[in-house]
Amino acid sequence: MTGVRTLLWDADGVLQHGPIGWNWRRELDRVGGPGFAAAVFEAERPALTGHERLEDSLARVVAQFPGVPLSVEDLLGLWEMASVDEQAFAYVTELRGRGIPCALASNQQDHRRAWMRDEWGYDTHFDHVFYSSELGVAKPDPRFFTTILEQLEAAPEEVGFIDDSGPNIDSARSVGIATYHHLPRSGIAAMRSGVEALLAGGSTS
Repeated sequence: MTGVRTLLWDADGVLQHGPIGWNWRRELDRVGGPGFAAAVFEAERPALTGHERLEDSLARVVAQFPGVPLSVEDLLGLWEMASVDEQAFAYVTELRGRGIPCALASNQQDHRRAWMRDEWGYDTHFDHVFYSSELGVAKPDPRFFTTILEQLEAAPEEVGFIDDSGPNIDSARSVGIATYHHLPRSGIAAMRSGVEALLAGGSTS
């Protein structure tokens, strides 16, 4: 009888959180003017799939907005404004101790990937790590999940996925992966309940 044997974990909104009340778009537009936030996030897109370094992408944005009092280094620092959820990490460790392999499955560009590895030691907390910038494809593209399934040599029904994004959850389900849609900051009790239900036999909302 098959069932969920391996768990894929998103990072932002699940295992780590930004400052409470912080709104990236509002603050970037406040400093840089209308359109600045959109330009910054558009610049991140090729870096998320590993087609360009984030630093190079942001350098073009800074050049396009010469009056903005922010350097490339300032902008890079925005992606370091997060803190890990210690209780969520402890739960991952507990699950691994129960013999359930856990893999990180996260959209991250090169700068954030290095920060997560070096600052928080993410890679040491998981049996496998899958960053979009290394896979060459990002969520919610279904190929993100099919590529991971191929690398794990696992059938979709053997894998469960935890994420806070509805489109990402829908994409994982579209390839047959069971899911738990975690609401950011809903707490460890909700996470435990959702993941245990996932392991017991199916997707949860």
